[in-house]
Amino acid sequence: MAQGRRLESGEMLFLEEDPCTGFFVLTEGAIQLTRNGAAGAHPTLAVVLPVNSFAEAAMFGGEAFPVTATAIKPSKVVRFPKELFLAALREDADLALAVIHAQAVWLRRIAQKVQDLSGTDSHERLRLWLRAHLVDQSFFTLPVTKKALAAQLGMTPETLSRALRAFQDQGVLEVDGTRLRRKGSL
Repeated sequence: MAQGRRLESGEMLFLEEDPCTGFFVLTEGAIQLTRNGAAGAHPTLAVVLPVNSFAEAAMFGGEAFPVTATAIKPSKVVRFPKELFLAALREDADLALAVIHAQAVWLRRIAQKVQDLSGTDSHERLRLWLRAHLVDQSFFTLPVTKKALAAQLGMTPETLSRALRAFQDQGVLEVDGTRLRRKGSL
């Protein structure tokens, strides 16, 4: 049923408007989900990290993929074919409920992202992201490049660098490449 696939950094898994053939689970690496925008822009809707699924919603309406999925580091995905998975859902109510739950979590995450992007400035978005990722630890290694993180937070890489520098200047964060260390309250 499931099929594994390795992707190199920069390799596209599928393009926006390609017919949906199934959904994916990322087991290694990172996948950036982008959408074509105005004037050639490609805003980042999400960065998927292991172990998470993506592209499920497109299966249910017989639709095309609504985004482009690109590996932003060497990655491994497992593809679950659409027709076989839909048949399994028809036979297993618990599986169907688990998929509905996963979709509800995804929807809440996207709604929160819209709220964060529209209601906070870039420094506050970074502060919220850091708080979420430095919860129980004082050290943290970024799971993606700074460029990908900036895109995920709706800012330019330069703005991200300035915000990280501001947190360092405030004495609450130490940045060493992709390794972050919390030194105070964010």
